[in-house]
Amino acid sequence: MPTISAGALKRMLHLPANVVTGAPRIEKDRRGGDVVVVPVRPYARDTGRCAECGGHGRPYDRLPARRWRQLDIGCAKLLLEYAPPRVDCGAHGVTVAMVPWARRKSAYTYDFERQVAWLSVHAPRSAVSALMRVDWKSVGPVCRRVADELRAEQGAGLFDHLRSIGVDETSYKRGHKYMTIVVDHDRGRVIWMHQGHGEKVFDLFFQQLTPAQRESIRVITGDGARWIDECAFRWCPQAERILDGFHIVGWATDALDKVRTAAWREARKTGTAGKGAKDPIKGARWALLKNGPDLAAGQKAQLECVANTDETLWQAYKLKERLRMILKQTAETAAPLLRQWAADAFLSGIPGFVPLGEKIDRRRFDILRTIRSGLSNARLEAVNNRIKTTIKIGYGYRNLDNLIALVMLKCGGLNLQLPGRQ
Repeated sequence: MPTISAGALKRMLHLPANVVTGAPRIEKDRRGGDVVVVPVRPYARDTGRCAECGGHGRPYDRLPARRWRQLDIGCAKLLLEYAPPRVDCGAHGVTVAMVPWARRKSAYTYDFERQVAWLSVHAPRSAVSALMRVDWKSVGPVCRRVADELRAEQGAGLFDHLRSIGVDETSYKRGHKYMTIVVDHDRGRVIWMHQGHGEKVFDLFFQQLTPAQRESIRVITGDGARWIDECAFRWCPQAERILDGFHIVGWATDALDKVRTAAWREARKTGTAGKGAKDPIKGARWALLKNGPDLAAGQKAQLECVANTDETLWQAYKLKERLRMILKQTAETAAPLLRQWAADAFLSGIPGFVPLGEKIDRRRFDILRTIRSGLSNARLEAVNNRIKTTIKIGYGYRNLDNLIALVMLKCGGLNLQLPGRQ
């Protein structure tokens, strides 16, 4: 009966850096499934290398045989078997020798981990666990190891040629748990993430950059948080600080919603809106927050009802729409309109719009720079949505480092490919 040669077996199992030392054997796992065990060893030139630095060390002793999970062969699990030696490294002392098919302290091969990471980008963690036949708790650490390796391959080049960046924070867990995200607008990818938000966290990002990399940054976009302004001025004084148009309109939207809530509560208190009855003010919430051109016929009717019943709320809505339209003008046209809007908001006496008028007047030149540049944090907001979707699909990553690794695999532009594919 013909047998498969060691060379053919290596190609079938994608083992380019291994020597097959014996014939495969079939065993049974704890659940009665078939397991194919292939005895292997590294090439002679790779034997006796330190697993941390890759340098040759003096032989110390040999450990019992270990097994590493490789990609399945058909419907059977495939394991590589080898008894690794320990070496005495001059820099790291006695340590287990490196094996070319797996990372240090990992029970899976490079190919297996890459396939798990690739599937995690495209499928829920529960589906990856079922397909690859691994514990679902192991998926997160695998993604982290693969992401760390791919980022290490890019090295400092990940932060080279930065010209315009965007910064924002997004929640990843209940209880006001946030992480800070930095996006490269030009290349459209996430370049940095860290737990927490605020000035100290943003400082950590700039501390990782070289002076030349910080000097290359010309534009920093974000919301109106003062900690972004302070960090940008301290680390990149040459960069232009640009507010995000989405957040500028969001200021007016938040103020409008507070006016609507106050009007609804006042109507409930005075009895003009009976308990359990359909209140026109409360029912018009989404019509008030929606952009004017996007209103449906029913929502336009709701706004007409608001205009006839509550003059203050209607005036607040018109101020919100005016601000949105000003941001669509050119900088020369918007300058006087913005000044007039701030004055009208301040003089309106509407709670929420009075301080907003002062804020718009104070940040007027920043807003004009935003209009002039045409940049926004839209890409960053889209990334935030993808992050939240990732959290929901994965049923929540309890380890934030694993979640950050998965986001970097999805949105970081890392060269993640299936094993054996070009």
